Amino acid sequence: MKKDARSGIDLVLFDCDGTLVDSEVVVADAWSQYVARYGVTLTAQEALQQFRGTSMKLCLARIEELHGAPLPAVFEQELRGIMAEMLSERLQPINGALEMVQALSVPFCLASNAPRNKIELCLQVTGMLPYFAGRIFSAYDVQKWKPDPALFLHAAASLGVEPPRCAVVEDSLPGIQAGLAAGMTVFALQSEDHVLDLPDGVHVIRELAELPGRLLVAA
Repeated sequence: MKKDARSGIDLVLFDCDGTLVDSEVVVADAWSQYVARYGVTLTAQEALQQFRGTSMKLCLARIEELHGAPLPAVFEQELRGIMAEMLSERLQPINGALEMVQALSVPFCLASNAPRNKIELCLQVTGMLPYFAGRIFSAYDVQKWKPDPALFLHAAASLGVEPPRCAVVEDSLPGIQAGLAAGMTVFALQSEDHVLDLPDGVHVIRELAELPGRLLVAA
């Protein structure tokens, strides 16, 4: 792995949803529409607030709680099908994401809680898939989901970089917690309408265009 002599960072690990692609609102709409079939009232805004950065297992448990009964075996498969259709039609990159991955001099990869086929769909629709070829890591690969640090540690080890030489870029609290637990430098992408109560030591960026310059002085 080539190192950037100007920086203390040798690898940047990006989250996908809400960090590189503006998928979370689309996915929240899918949740809201689909669970209505089961008599569950959940607005897209509520889904966004409750499920951002959360594993599917925990999301399903919440829906079962609201539904008051176990969900059918086909629930997740049908929901993911609806999500894929909506993402294919509506998904946009986060502002500046494509330009940033085209220009970033530090090696980078993607590490997401989502299944690989969803990650690849999101990157394909937004034109970023070629930039992550061979460097996509899914929590389903390790069967551990953020805030567990296992995914980030697996990605770093696979690419031969020690955790202190890694930077994580995340928009959700579980991802931020995972990055800190992994011993990595953490950047929180925080827009004006999405502000978290962040742990100490987290670097805040308001847009992805800030990242290259911030990497030079972060570690």
